[in-house]
Amino acid sequence: MIDALGYWTADEVAECLDVGEELYAKLYSLANEASNHKPLGGDGSDGTTEEPIVANDCGNSMKQLWDKLTPEEQEQIEEAFNDYF
Repeated sequence: MIDALGYWTADEVAECLDVGEELYAKLYSLANEASNHKPLGGDGSDGTTEEPIVANDCGNSMKQLWDKLTPEEQEQIEEAFNDYF
């Protein structure tokens, strides 16, 4: 993975890069899954937290989601990232 891409979130990749419809939907699905990973406003039990969770801390960064993508999807994202810059 391109180092700089690891700091983008899945929804940023979906919105900012030219990826296909299927990959766009998968990225949003992964982002939603990650954002639901730890509920906010709890006492620390059952995976809840008292403080808001930053996107990268809850698994929404590409660095954390990269392995959930196929090699073809990874290549598509890297190509779109290179085209973007």
